[in-house]
Amino acid sequence: MSYGVLHKGTILILTPYPLLKTTHTPVNRCTNLGGNQMKYEYDLHIHTTASDGVLTPTEIIDMAVEVGLKGIAISDHDTVAGLEEARQYLHTTTYSLDFIPGIELNTEAEDDEVHILGYFIDPNNPALNQRLQTICNSRYLRAEQMVSRLQEIGLEIDFKQVEELAQGKLIARPHIARVLIKNDYASSIKEAFDKYIGRGAPGYVPRYKFSPDEAIELIKNAGGIAVLAHPGLIKDHRKVIEVINSGIEGLEVFYPEHSPEQIRELFELAQRHHLLITGGSDYHGPGSSESRGNMGSAAVSKELVDQIYTYLNERHNCLLYSFSLTRPGLSPKN
Repeated sequence: MSYGVLHKGTILILTPYPLLKTTHTPVNRCTNLGGNQMKYEYDLHIHTTASDGVLTPTEIIDMAVEVGLKGIAISDHDTVAGLEEARQYLHTTTYSLDFIPGIELNTEAEDDEVHILGYFIDPNNPALNQRLQTICNSRYLRAEQMVSRLQEIGLEIDFKQVEELAQGKLIARPHIARVLIKNDYASSIKEAFDKYIGRGAPGYVPRYKFSPDEAIELIKNAGGIAVLAHPGLIKDHRKVIEVINSGIEGLEVFYPEHSPEQIRELFELAQRHHLLITGGSDYHGPGSSESRGNMGSAAVSKELVDQIYTYLNERHNCLLYSFSLTRPGLSPKN
């Protein structure tokens, strides 16, 4: 894999994809949190049609530039399928947009869903892709079983409808929900989940078992940074602490469904544990009830993103140093 190189001041970053600088007017949203005024210019939580989003990676790139963001991370559920399209499209444009390759891994800790974001992952990492293929196969089988259960209770729903909506890619429950809406069994994604496919509903089938610890290890082994997604939505706060103790490297502090008080508490929690601070809109596209906010609505400042770059650079230098111990003549300075 060839790595793009980005110089940010004195920081040297090696990433799977080149990161470019935008010349467009940034989103002008500020906060006094921590005593500083910060512009929010980087949305680090966006979904595309590669998972359960409405817009293609190309359309997401266009929208990010249109709304004035300086950078984005595409972080689809359990897949890296949209990253290459985004990378290739950026190369054909005159846009200058920081593009961070990401992923959101869906895991469970007892009865709580725990999502782990991965940033700067190598999308060609063999172990990562092997596990993602297993998850994809499991999602397909689960979706078939859920549709079968819905048919058993009298709903007229065809699995081919779900496949067509997923465009031959990863199948998620929102795809089934959209078919239920199309077939007049529900008026919204929420109603479809509540009545038919949510936990405890007649069509629900448990997901593939995948723990937060496994997800964190998988992301780190793929060269990425592991961040706990929307921790304010986790019902049992003890699980947040457990994930921190498992080696998480950051918290998604800024999120559309986090209250101001939650944001402040999570900000302080991240500082106490020396964790990176991230944020994102969880945007799924226009008209999608899966979206938690408009693109850029819970973005983070350049200052916080620079901290991620610095952390990544320091970790990379540590790896170079470790490598030099077994290869005489090599050092972080070479």
